[in-house]
Amino acid sequence: MCTVLLRFDPRAAWPVLLAAVRDEFLGRPWDPPGPYWPGLVGGRDRVAGGTWLAVSRETPVAAGLLNGPRLPEREDRPSRGGLVVDLLSGRGVPSDVSAYDSFHLLRVGLADAEVWSWDGDALTHRGLPAGDHVLVNAGVDVDSPVVRTGRALLAATPSPDEGSLLRGTTSEAWGAWTAALEGEPSAADGDLLVRREFDGRTYGSSSVTLLALGADGTRYDFSRVPARAGTWRRVLPG
Repeated sequence: MCTVLLRFDPRAAWPVLLAAVRDEFLGRPWDPPGPYWPGLVGGRDRVAGGTWLAVSRETPVAAGLLNGPRLPEREDRPSRGGLVVDLLSGRGVPSDVSAYDSFHLLRVGLADAEVWSWDGDALTHRGLPAGDHVLVNAGVDVDSPVVRTGRALLAATPSPDEGSLLRGTTSEAWGAWTAALEGEPSAADGDLLVRREFDGRTYGSSSVTLLALGADGTRYDFSRVPARAGTWRRVLPG
């Protein structure tokens, strides 16, 4: 996952509203969201078995991973996608993450939002205050073209109607939020949906997610890229 737009407000009927774009080399195989782990639902990386985003079926909590740069000196590092499964399964974040390449690990629930970041030298942990946030591979609310795009989108996009998230199609439930994740990928700086060539390999946005967590339930919608009306699938409730 490379970009997360997060609206966090513990006082709202839906404290967590999240739009996420996963970027990866497009030849890497993956499975769409499903119950691949006990009590969890999320997309699955077929190569290493982990996930970039998953949701607990028992409690309104979700976690997502944004890869940082690969670190030198080791080729046999464990998959960072396993950290999401461990965190949501109650095993927490390892105190020693030196075996991993760098990452940002997000956990969000109804009352709190927090991020663990590992840069190869130090593991840091921070809580996120209520408000709008944009997470990218470089960190949380950093100064970058994508973050500026994401913050502008959040500022211009109202929260969905409280009742609509419990019913209807993706466009009916989310309204203007779908527009932020629909369109053709490009190589332009600042675009949320990307497609670039690196040494003969195509890297880009492979899937998009809309997620809402509230006391009344979880709304989880998913599409492959390019996402358009008719390509969205409601994962939860389902």
